[in-house]
Amino acid sequence: MSVTEYLELIAAPADDDVAGWLYPTDAELLGAIDDIQARAGITGDILEIGAYHGKSAILLGYFARRGESLIVCDLFDSAAQDADNQSENAAFYPGLRQADFERNYLRFHPRLPIVHARPSAELGTLVAAGSCRLVHVDGGHTYDVAHADIQTARRLLGPGGVLAVDDWSSAHIPGVAMAFWSEYLTGRLLPLAFTKGKFYATWDPGGVTVEQVAAAVADRAALATGDTVPLGPHRALGVTMAPDAWRAYAASQREKYSKLYSGSGAPEQMVGF
Repeated sequence: MSVTEYLELIAAPADDDVAGWLYPTDAELLGAIDDIQARAGITGDILEIGAYHGKSAILLGYFARRGESLIVCDLFDSAAQDADNQSENAAFYPGLRQADFERNYLRFHPRLPIVHARPSAELGTLVAAGSCRLVHVDGGHTYDVAHADIQTARRLLGPGGVLAVDDWSSAHIPGVAMAFWSEYLTGRLLPLAFTKGKFYATWDPGGVTVEQVAAAVADRAALATGDTVPLGPHRALGVTMAPDAWRAYAASQREKYSKLYSGSGAPEQMVGF
């Protein structure tokens, strides 16, 4: 299966049996950022912190070019879990096993990525500083863990590197938003773009720009740009599904999200996924 076919699969949830959460907007936007980096000659490994059953890792695996690796860090069913990890896994990820992730991944790729089934706090000793071009943070959702993961990403990203933070706007896990915005308020982190699911940013002022993201989004029929939102001294691009892509998205999902964001009984409308 090609990356294009996998993107089509994500946009048809009834046909996608890899458990997890990766909305078509983010799948396409991650691809757009990969395109920007390819055109600019930005190289490096790709790191995902928090993989669950592999839905986003499978996509990221298509992006790794010759000489690059996908690295995945997740506790899976490891015994190395503290009380917070155990509580979160029991509530949201019951029965998560590394074997399930590997089986899913190998359905789409001929070989596994580099897998570290251990706490993300140990990545600093496992991955070379400045060796990554993209880090996707979707690990523990407490402030302490999310803050540590973002700092790990800062150390591991090289020139032109991009950070993607999942769950930045999820009301039930505000620790992630606190960790993201606390780093932004240091003045080091530069915003690029956001969806309802993920926020994209960089620490490199000479790297990927908002303007480049806007141009790459315009090249993808499934994506549409919203407002460019001022955030203090910087601006970030809002990105949504294009109307035609939204209408083509699975009807059951459109109904679910329209009710979720518009209130039960409201007419169906595009809500940004």
